[in-house]
Amino acid sequence: MNHPPKVPGVPDSISLPARTLRLGTRGSLLAQAQSGWVAREVEAKNPGVRVELVVISTSGDQIQDVPLHAFGGKGLFTKELELALLAGTVDFAVHSFKDVPVTMPLVDASDLVIAAVPPREDPRDAWVTADGGGAALDALPAGARVGTGSLRRRSQILARRPDLVVGPVRGNIDTRLRKLRDGEFDAVVLAAAGLKRAGLFDAARMAPIDPAVMLPAPGQGALALQCRRDDAGCRAALAALHDPATAACVELERDVVRGLDGDCHSPIAAYATLADGRVALRAAVGARDGDPPVIAAAAAAAMNEAGRAVVELLANLERQGARELLSPA
Repeated sequence: MNHPPKVPGVPDSISLPARTLRLGTRGSLLAQAQSGWVAREVEAKNPGVRVELVVISTSGDQIQDVPLHAFGGKGLFTKELELALLAGTVDFAVHSFKDVPVTMPLVDASDLVIAAVPPREDPRDAWVTADGGGAALDALPAGARVGTGSLRRRSQILARRPDLVVGPVRGNIDTRLRKLRDGEFDAVVLAAAGLKRAGLFDAARMAPIDPAVMLPAPGQGALALQCRRDDAGCRAALAALHDPATAACVELERDVVRGLDGDCHSPIAAYATLADGRVALRAAVGARDGDPPVIAAAAAAAMNEAGRAVVELLANLERQGARELLSPA
């Protein structure tokens, strides 16, 4: 795995020299909320280290009126942050792990490393309605308008409720919630983790979706703390936030995308959990560009043989025609 809990050769407990670390973050409400949390944690776990937030506008933030998959996918949310790292403008960056490309990266990140993966927030998706009524997929009336910018969500919604009208919605969390309030949609689907981290989760009109109904994106709810590979001091500071269990689950989920050669047009869901020394891995795949049908598979293995679960799951998906579903017409 590429998520080391500490710098090789550095003891588990070290005293880092006083230093200010520049943290590159997107300017959205969510990005600044989660970057602020990371900054406070880094400072708390590394006495003498201070973190300064540096706001960087990304291509994903600038492109608001078209689907991301038409312009390079979620890697547009990480591109400028990685370029700033390589240029030395910032010392580390915080990414939503689901936005970090698995295949077809937009930046050569060979000189960068994911130095830490903090404990995961809620990995589920969440239904959001304007008034709290029908905050569940099966409760929405026929013909209800559902907003989502995700091909993965679109395919799973239509596979279960083909009578719904699923339309694209772009923008940050607050923008999507405003579009819902303005009546453009009857419901929108957002990541529960984002709503919670931004302090916007309202149980009266928002409801997490059971993964049995909608599987989340690989890495959803997890953060990736990225820095330059040769910056041992920064890597050591970030290592204090690392959660090996979260990193292991996210890596297995990303292995599913890697195994299917997924790209920004691929509606692939994957979710791994650990319990009693075993890993359970589930995945769902829709047709390219977000249409049904959706095929699903599951596998389990001892954690020390987790790769076997990935191999078994991928073989199951391929037997069901996953590659044909994901292939361009």
